[in-house]
Amino acid sequence: MASTSGTGFPMTVTDFTGHSETFEEAPQRIAVVSGTPLNIFYDAGGTAIAASDLTENIRLVEDRATEMQQLPQLGLPRGIDSEALIGLNPDLVITQARAQTELTAQLQKMGIPTFTTEVKNLDDLAAAYQIFGAISGTSDRASERITEITSGTQAVVDKWPADDDTSAVILFASSQALSVKLDNSIAGQMLTQLGIENIAEGSVPDNPGSETTTLDVEAIVAAQPDYVLVTSMFDSNDEAKTNMDEQFASNAAWQAVDAVREGRIIYLPQQYFLYNPGPYYADATQYLAASLRPDIYGTPQEFA
Repeated sequence: MASTSGTGFPMTVTDFTGHSETFEEAPQRIAVVSGTPLNIFYDAGGTAIAASDLTENIRLVEDRATEMQQLPQLGLPRGIDSEALIGLNPDLVITQARAQTELTAQLQKMGIPTFTTEVKNLDDLAAAYQIFGAISGTSDRASERITEITSGTQAVVDKWPADDDTSAVILFASSQALSVKLDNSIAGQMLTQLGIENIAEGSVPDNPGSETTTLDVEAIVAAQPDYVLVTSMFDSNDEAKTNMDEQFASNAAWQAVDAVREGRIIYLPQQYFLYNPGPYYADATQYLAASLRPDIYGTPQEFA
């Protein structure tokens, strides 16, 4: 589990991969080269010197969005301009697991301290806030925010009826492939919190640590989930819906899934479900719950 040795310096910080760095004093020049940890870092009270390119699939925390947008942007997370990054002389670079493994290794080889994030569930999110608050000297702010997020999420969970037996399958659609999300995905974690059955529970992941498994339409037909949830990685939510609507209509196999044939398909916005929604975790849980039970939670609320 990611952690710090305390809230004062010298401080040893252990990241989500188990890598540790010791800081004699608080780092001052911090680059955060992935949008999800950047959003959490700023909400926890931090300030960075550079970021990755910020795209519309991240809902930036409102009171600091302008600050983040004005940072030097060094490319998309998988294509960070490492020369430009190193030229900024950072004393800490916060990276993303898996997508930035090579970049992280390069920085460590050069002696540049790194902290790798892999925030999937609410416990991970709490750890990230605690660590970012400690690093930035804003522990009170970070604790306040994770308390708000946790209590907001629990309020949503508490309203879900204990006798509800809803089931769902979570599809992940991109321009390259279509797969099914497991319980360790963002949407999968939230289904588990609500007590909703994910029909892919227990399936073999595509590779060790993966949150997806190979699509098997026949298995979905056999399980007949109450809902089909669609998460996506396209240029926009609208493009994802158009693409999947075409697939559902053109592939006869999908018409054997009652939820597809009867229109019980829910498109989950990338801003909440592509990556961890961070500051908006409670809002994302509310969105999912309202999508499934508007009779209890009301209409799912879109965002600006």
